[in-house]
Amino acid sequence: MSRTLLRSLARMTIAAVWIGTASLVAFAEGPHAPVTPHAGSADHAKGPSLTVGERIDRNPQLVARLTALLPPGMKLDQAAAGFKNQGQFIAALHAAHNLNIPFAKLKAEMTGPDHDNLGEAIHDLDPKVDAKAAAHKADGEADADLKAASKTHDSDDTH
Repeated sequence: MSRTLLRSLARMTIAAVWIGTASLVAFAEGPHAPVTPHAGSADHAKGPSLTVGERIDRNPQLVARLTALLPPGMKLDQAAAGFKNQGQFIAALHAAHNLNIPFAKLKAEMTGPDHDNLGEAIHDLDPKVDAKAAAHKADGEADADLKAASKTHDSDDTH
């Protein structure tokens, strides 16, 4: 084999290993994991980790899906501020939308001093609702949004 071919094969192997490692890390962290850049990543050199809103802003498909759920006049970064991760934020948006609960009140319950989880926050705001089922449904919708936007975003990156 020629040296050029060997170099190309070596580069492709290194790239495949790097992509595989990054995929495994993303899979292990899951959709609800907080976002922290890994050593050596481009974001690491830029400073602290991105906010939930900044992460979502990087994916136009996810922005489009979530904008429809936002309360009138509220911007995505305002709505996402204070949430621990994308999954928690997106599930809260869905729950508020599904149950016709004001998002600002649900957000206050989840990000305020007591930091209720989604089910507890739903129960506090509407005790007659099956909060566990509503939270489970909203979590499923958040997972579906993240998966759909990830597939679309990944395919956009390759073209």
